[in-house]
This record gives sequence, C-alpha cells and structure tokens, in this order.
Amino acid sequence: MKDTALFTDVSVNPRLRLGVGAYLAMPASFLEVSPYDIDKSELSDRIKVRRFEDTSSTKLELLTVLWALQEQQKASKGKIRVYSDSQCVSSLLNRRAGLLAKDFLSRRTNRPLKNAPLYRAFCELYDALDFEVIKVEGHTRAGAHDTVRRMFSCVDRKARKALKLWMDEFAEAAYTSAGRVHNENWCVYVLRCRNNSLYTGMTNNIEKRLKEHESGRGSKFVRSWKPFELVKTIPCKNAGEARRLEFDLKKLSRKEKIDALALLIEPLI
Repeated sequence: MKDTALFTDVSVNPRLRLGVGAYLAMPASFLEVSPYDIDKSELSDRIKVRRFEDTSSTKLELLTVLWALQEQQKASKGKIRVYSDSQCVSSLLNRRAGLLAKDFLSRRTNRPLKNAPLYRAFCELYDALDFEVIKVEGHTRAGAHDTVRRMFSCVDRKARKALKLWMDEFAEAAYTSAGRVHNENWCVYVLRCRNNSLYTGMTNNIEKRLKEHESGRGSKFVRSWKPFELVKTIPCKNAGEARRLEFDLKKLSRKEKIDALALLIEPLI
C-alpha cells in the first residue's frame, strides 16, 4: 500500500466571502526527490482547485482539507499525511479529545462551536483514515524551500491564481450588470524572440503593447531577447477570457504551443 502526501492551501477574499481551496496528492515517496528536480509545471497540472462561497479563512481551510480527505478516502489505501500551514487544521488532532468530550460545544457558552459540523466531520474522517497532520511554515523565501515547502508553494500559487481569475470574472459580471459594455479589443498575443522562444502576453491595445516591448518597457524577458516578431494574436471577449487563455498557454512547452496555435515557425535570421 502506497502512502500519500496531501498538500492543502486556500486563498480567500474576506470582503466578498469567496475563496478557492486547492490540494495536491502525491505518493509519499515523492518527498525523497530533491527540491531542485521538481517540475513545477507538472505539479501544477496535478493540483485540484474548487470554489467556495460564503466562507472565511478558517472555514475555508477546514472545507478544503475535508474535500481533499474525502476524495483520498476513495483512492488511497495507505497512510495519509496532510501538509497545511493552517493553525486551525494542524491543531485539530490535539483538540480532538476535548471537542468530543464537550460534544463540540463551547466551554464558555455551552452552545455549538461556530464550525462544529466541520470539526465533527474532521474527527469522523480521522477515525476512518487515521491520517497525520504536519504543520508547514508558509510563505518562506524561495531559496529556503526544501521539497515539502516547494510542493506546498505550488499549491499556494495555484490557489491564489485561481482566486484572481474568479475575482476577474466577478468584476466583469458586476461591470455587465451595471449596463456597461465590455472592451472588445482584448487579445492574447505570441512573440517569437531572438533566442527562438515564444513569449505569451495579453493586452487590450496590441499596438501600444508592441511599442512598449520595443522600447524595453513591456517585459524584462522580451527586453533581454530583442529583436522579436509578432506571430499570433487571438481575439478575446474580455479581460477574464484573455487572462485564462494566457494562463493556459504559458503552461505549454514550446512544441505544444506551436501545435496548439498552428504556428508556422521559420528560423530567425
């Protein structure tokens, strides 16, 4: 039976009470890999994300770890080790005996705790899976990352990017409901640089953006590999669609990008 390393993290907008939970499940043996041998793009493809409404940071941490454990309950047969930077999640097993003894009631008011149903579900899953929870130090500088923290940082970034996409969609919906018209000039563009790499970006003014790249104010990468040529533009309905397409294309290798966009790439002279 293979043990599983389960990484969970969240990103929340407290004002809107909207949040995204993310988790990554990997064979525990993967933790023996050097952090410098980890392919972050491969890890990113394995990370699952889910949107949650009417939530807070603590509630979202609990909802996410419960979702991840419930899915692993169907798939995993070995020991599960949960890696989280949430103080609430990492302390729950130590609090378990006290919570059960008080039937998830507050010691002060003798009323159900705010997240009592989630605490109860967590304890029931522990009885079924006998998992372990390991506290991860979050938001450390990249140079200090070991394998565990490097994997956790991938989950953290995925959750934050997914929330940003959702907030873009939310803003666009509010913009439309106010009777305004979307800007129809958004597009994703692809540049071929001097080193023959393909740079992907998004803009709602392609002429202005190309001039910025030409002057060196557009992108540090393009500035380092001028001259460049525009090889593809893809019109998008709005900023959200452009951002999602740009995100998807940036995950592709050069060959995959050429195939996906049906580009005819001639050698630069």
